[in-house]
Amino acid sequence: MEFNPVPVFKALGCRARFEIFSLLLENQLCVGAIAERLEVSQPSVSQHLKVLKQAGIVEDRRCGYHVHYTVNEELIRHTADFIAAMTVKHKGENPCGKEGEGKCARKNVTTLKG
Repeated sequence: MEFNPVPVFKALGCRARFEIFSLLLENQLCVGAIAERLEVSQPSVSQHLKVLKQAGIVEDRRCGYHVHYTVNEELIRHTADFIAAMTVKHKGENPCGKEGEGKCARKNVTTLKG
């Protein structure tokens, strides 16, 4: 089965979910700890974690009364490999085909900024 990165990108496209993801990269945490660090409500964190879990980005593990969340490192590696492969695949390509004709805006980026 081919890797589909779209659910990962969609889930991480939300700033709050990206911040939760960033925290979980550092350490496994429960909902309460995440809510405290981000200064948001626990129900809000739970909803964001639900989306991250559905995308496969995070995994949960029950530890007594608490559920600890961790990053699915395998999925993150697949995503990183996908991005790296895209970068290598398209590196040096002329995306618009107009550069050789002198009509490409990329050629005149400095004039567009000024």
